[in-house]
Amino acid sequence: MDITSLLTNPYVLLLLIFVDGLLLGLGIKKGVWSVLLIILAVLLSEYINYSVIPSASLSSFETNVRNHIYYIITNIEKVLPGNSTTTISLSLVIFAVGFIIGYLKG
Repeated sequence: MDITSLLTNPYVLLLLIFVDGLLLGLGIKKGVWSVLLIILAVLLSEYINYSVIPSASLSSFETNVRNHIYYIITNIEKVLPGNSTTTISLSLVIFAVGFIIGYLKG
């Protein structure tokens, strides 16, 4: 059995989705304070008219995030594996379970 046939196995794919949710949950749990402090620093720099990143502002960042979320919502079939609604639902459930476990254990 070669590595490509192993990675195309649906069970391995579901396991990887679970691990992805688990790692994201752990990362979010550990990084909440750092993200809050970064947002506070950017807001403070915007208030004193000092741009942290040249040619970037908080409003352009917000627009980019909104456009990215809109793209993911409208093209969910391209983002998640599989073509059927059942696969998307199962993938989301597995990811959510991994995310919750990672967040609570982090």
